[in-house]
Amino acid sequence: MTRTRSGDLVKIRTGALAAVAALTFVLGSATPAVAASPAPVDLGAARAAVTARIDGRLHTLDALKVAVTGATTLRGTHRGTLSNLISADVTGLTALRAKVAADSAAADLRADERSMVQDYRVYLLVVPKVRYTIATDAELAAIDRLRTVHDTLAAAVAKDKAAGRDVSQQEAELADLAAQLDAAGSALAGHLDALLAQAPGPDAAAIAAVVAPARTAVRTARLDLGKAVADAKRVRDQLR
Repeated sequence: MTRTRSGDLVKIRTGALAAVAALTFVLGSATPAVAASPAPVDLGAARAAVTARIDGRLHTLDALKVAVTGATTLRGTHRGTLSNLISADVTGLTALRAKVAADSAAADLRADERSMVQDYRVYLLVVPKVRYTIATDAELAAIDRLRTVHDTLAAAVAKDKAAGRDVSQQEAELADLAAQLDAAGSALAGHLDALLAQAPGPDAAAIAAVVAPARTAVRTARLDLGKAVADAKRVRDQLR
């Protein structure tokens, strides 16, 4: 009799557990899920971080201003364009810095942080504008100087030729010098205007797509000018 009662209790307990399991499967857990609370924002720390990033941009703009001032081959219109750009960005970021200091809500701080990046693009756009404008104008000035060198060397080679000397090698070097100068000029054509016309904004990829050709043009022209200088040196040495 005891065994039967004990067996019945086991069956009842097993059935009850199965019923609870089935009910839980259908209805879900009886304990409601508790959503995780978002971590509180340390507004002071966030404000300090954004301010530091603005300060970094202001320091960069100060350095760019010095570079523009010291660039002796920078063309007048380009100097004015870059100086105005730097001045406007310094004014805007300084005002934004004051706004960040007064922000009392995380949403306002996030908006100002976004503005710091998208409305100015100091690193992505302004730095390349200054760097590649200075480099382009320096290379264009070098092209002009080397064309004068070419003409001077050509006159000396023509004089030697008139005197009956074999100057075929010098003539070949002069032809390559002229070709390298033409190539350098062609490499630079148009890219700087597109870069200077590019405005800041949220589309970083579009900005990078304009910066890249200007960077490539400067590097390509530099290689062409290096070859032109080597040609000029060889002709000069052959004339001695």
